[in-house]
Amino acid sequence: MSYPVDQYTALAKANGQFLLKLTEIARVSGENYAQLGGKAVATYLDQLKELKPGSVPSLASGGVTGLFSEVEKSREASLGKIKAAFDEWQGCCQGVLSQVASPQELTGAVQAWFQPLLTMSASGLEKVKAPTGQTTKVPETV
Repeated sequence: MSYPVDQYTALAKANGQFLLKLTEIARVSGENYAQLGGKAVATYLDQLKELKPGSVPSLASGGVTGLFSEVEKSREASLGKIKAAFDEWQGCCQGVLSQVASPQELTGAVQAWFQPLLTMSASGLEKVKAPTGQTTKVPETV
């Protein structure tokens, strides 16, 4: 039988890997959106190069509307990667939690580990000196 520490470390590892994957997806999609934005700005700036002094620019949006399909493809690709990362994370968590007889087993073990610390901190804060020199009792938060 494994100790609950093994399950907690496996869950922490799965959470860390999930976070790293989401961060990488955000970084890649952010770079992609920046490139698409650069293309849109370049399209408008090319139109302004032909502008003559004293004339009003008539900016054609035809070149930029073509970029919307690229933005949509990028968004769909990012969503697909996020879904795959979530499914992998969910599978890892289910695999870890299926090894435990009951979820209460894990929470009971953690509560037992930290109970001495909670008791010690509560007894240390039981009496706090007030500024006037009087002692006041701190209400329990647990």
